[in-house]
Amino acid sequence: MKKISSTITILVIVIIAALVIWKISTPNLSSKNKENTTEKVSKKVEKEPKKTEKKETSKAKSSTTETSSSVESESSSESFNESTSSASSYQPNVRFPELQAYAGKTYYAINRDSAEYPQMFSPSFTITPDTEAIIVDGRQETIDKVRIGEHGFVTLGGGPVFVFGFRPLDSSDTVEVFNQGQRLTYSTTMSE
Repeated sequence: MKKISSTITILVIVIIAALVIWKISTPNLSSKNKENTTEKVSKKVEKEPKKTEKKETSKAKSSTTETSSSVESESSSESFNESTSSASSYQPNVRFPELQAYAGKTYYAINRDSAEYPQMFSPSFTITPDTEAIIVDGRQETIDKVRIGEHGFVTLGGGPVFVFGFRPLDSSDTVEVFNQGQRLTYSTTMSE
């Protein structure tokens, strides 16, 4: 009987010792994880300023090109960049500053019936004043990303399948919408 009780006592002591060691080592693992997370965040923060510096450098180059250019025929992408950069200074409360020139405006289709497939184009669309969403056919679609391409071509993306593309024509009041290879002109003034 003494052997059994001494064996049980030793077994209980070993279990308690294992639990104490496990409990002591667990906080060390979480602090190591915190250190790893802190290192990852600091690496991301270091990368962000580099990206910002590159963007600022490219903006500075494009503004220098725009101001020093005395040629009357500017490319539409340069004039587009100029209009959005000056417009973004008006309202800092927009999500996408590159859409500032179009924010809060409703665009109406011009000669929609003349399109090969008029049903492919909405009669109108509106980019909300905060540039968070676009309203097409009465449905509001959240804008998740904006890409400015060649010649000022603007692509809006949101959700799993929502894509909307347009480019400015003479000003931000007249745009050309692209849909599956088809084009239609829209203006902020309703055609009669």
